[in-house]
Amino acid sequence: MDWVMIAVIAVVVLLGTVLSAYIISNTLNNQMGELYAVLVERELRESSAASRPGGTKQQKTSATTEQPKKMSVSGVNEEELIQKLRKVIDEKVQNVLNEAKRKKERLGMLLDVARGYTLGYVSEEEYNAFLMKVLAELDEFKRLWLARFPSQRDREKLNLMMNYVAKTKLPVVVRSKDGKSQMTLPPEEALIKITSNINSAINIIDELIEGRGENPAVTPLEVKLTQECEKLRSKLEKLERQLEEYNALT
Repeated sequence: MDWVMIAVIAVVVLLGTVLSAYIISNTLNNQMGELYAVLVERELRESSAASRPGGTKQQKTSATTEQPKKMSVSGVNEEELIQKLRKVIDEKVQNVLNEAKRKKERLGMLLDVARGYTLGYVSEEEYNAFLMKVLAELDEFKRLWLARFPSQRDREKLNLMMNYVAKTKLPVVVRSKDGKSQMTLPPEEALIKITSNINSAINIIDELIEGRGENPAVTPLEVKLTQECEKLRSKLEKLERQLEEYNALT
């Protein structure tokens, strides 16, 4: 009986020891696993922290190396664009004096259309439509002229020229002397008013052309008359010099 109890106690103690050893071993394994996981996580953090500054630095250096390239490319593009722009502008404005003479011809055509209106061949709407087209061309000419000759005086003259042409719109209405009433001119009187305004506009273009040292003559007859006037002027100057020399001798 005593031996049986001793055996039972021994078995119980042995089982308790084995169970305790298993529990302790399992606990140690779990703690070691957790500790290993913590160490691995710490190493990963350190490695990532160490790699980030290098990466950002590399990105910064690459960005700084790429930025001058972009700036240089943009600089080349800007220079090319400016050269192309200058070329286009020069081509546009270099013949602006010839364009001024062509605008004189267009104003002459406008006057012909006004004559056609007076004779009944052109309607009021047709004349006004052609007038709007001529005004648009004159506005474009104004921009070209000022791009070639940027002058406040020329700008004022060009605006005055366009005002003269705009006043030829039909119907032509004039105010009475007291300014209280208006009257629409008949076609014949309207033509007189239109002719006066168009001639004033043409005279302004002539002044602009002469101010730049060019001959404003357009038609062959005008060119011939201008040449004859120059010859007569030179002869007159020569005669004046000879007369002064003769007076000096006497």
